[in-house]
Amino acid sequence: MNTILKNGQVYNSKKNRFAFLDLAIKDGRIAQIKKGIRAGQHDLIVDCKGKHIIPGLIDAHVHFREPGDEQKEDFLSGSRAAAAGGVTTVLDMPNTNPPVVSGRVLAQKRELAGKSLVNYGFYVLGCAENADQLSLFKNIAGIKVYLGSSTGNYGVDDLGVFAQILEYTPGLVVVHAECGHLLRYFAKKYEMIGMHHRMRPNVCAQVSVADACILASSFKKRLHIAHMSTKEEVAFLKMHKTPQITCEVSPHHLFLNESFFRKQGNFGKMNPPLRYEEDRKALWQAIKEGLVDLIATDHAPHTKEEKEQDFRDAPCGVPGVQTMLPLLLNAVHEKKLSLADVVRLCSENPAQVFGIEKRGQLSVGYHADICVVDLKKKGTIRNEEQQSKCSWTPFHGWKCTGWPVMTMVNGNVVYRNGAIDESAKGVEVRFRDLLS
Repeated sequence: MNTILKNGQVYNSKKNRFAFLDLAIKDGRIAQIKKGIRAGQHDLIVDCKGKHIIPGLIDAHVHFREPGDEQKEDFLSGSRAAAAGGVTTVLDMPNTNPPVVSGRVLAQKRELAGKSLVNYGFYVLGCAENADQLSLFKNIAGIKVYLGSSTGNYGVDDLGVFAQILEYTPGLVVVHAECGHLLRYFAKKYEMIGMHHRMRPNVCAQVSVADACILASSFKKRLHIAHMSTKEEVAFLKMHKTPQITCEVSPHHLFLNESFFRKQGNFGKMNPPLRYEEDRKALWQAIKEGLVDLIATDHAPHTKEEKEQDFRDAPCGVPGVQTMLPLLLNAVHEKKLSLADVVRLCSENPAQVFGIEKRGQLSVGYHADICVVDLKKKGTIRNEEQQSKCSWTPFHGWKCTGWPVMTMVNGNVVYRNGAIDESAKGVEVRFRDLLS
């Protein structure tokens, strides 16, 4: 049976605009996009009148916590949240327990992800332990390097080790860029007052981004900077960004600042920390100017009980995969973005940066990963409606105009008007070889 989406406005990537077209799906792929597609006797018709049809979002930065911390999240609960947020593909980070530093753990993670309702891909952790083995990993999103401590004990403070990682990585290196030496200095200086943003000030990111870009350029390797958060990073990249260097920002850095941490405490504790209002505005300006390549959530759920611990013991991170699209659609409503910008930043560019085959566009022959959005729908983000196991969001109570109303993964309706269908599963995406 084929599925036909009718009466909606379909996004055209080549023309960068929407048009009233029908979209037909056959065997999990987009078969036709044109006016007046005739339905067969057994075809399923979905009326999208008044809605916009866009490619499913690709969240290039999630922590779904398997293996090791399934009480916070697993691939089923995380993918439920993704589907409810219009996200059809996630790329999962490697700092699990155990971390993905070997082929054995990567194989284990691939098996665990089989329960996911959305498509998925994986990173491998780059560190001193496996630096000379990184070329052996196949079909991965990239090598993730923590240039300083964030979560776990696999931070790479030694730039010599980072150089070795770059040398042995044939594809993309993704960095959490905060200088470990400076983090230790400022943590010692400000820990007693419990001000997370002062323990990890802007200069930590500024220095680390500069180091990473200089080394990557020297080795002629592709570099992606995760969760850029400061005006200093923006200023540096304006001068030194090349086609081999890409960057992302996260919704919490776009919509929140350090005042949220002051009010909400550990529920606003994350790495990199929430910055000042001037940094938040600089990120929006960087999006407007085209400096930012993509938006990714850094979805990092922790339980409420963990967050309610003493500041020193409470873990860093906030959930985000379900709330990204409503927040961005509300930004469209407020004229900060266009819907075409959302498609570019959350679907097309992630597919291009990471080399994901046949996804991220509404084109004939591409996988039918589709999100239908209602730009006029009004609603409120609520803790009790979150699909993540952690059951909270820093955006609880935020009112948004514009919501995803249907999510299709490989042609299957996984989410529609609040209901989730777990009968179909996502698949591991294929990555093109994007060599340096």
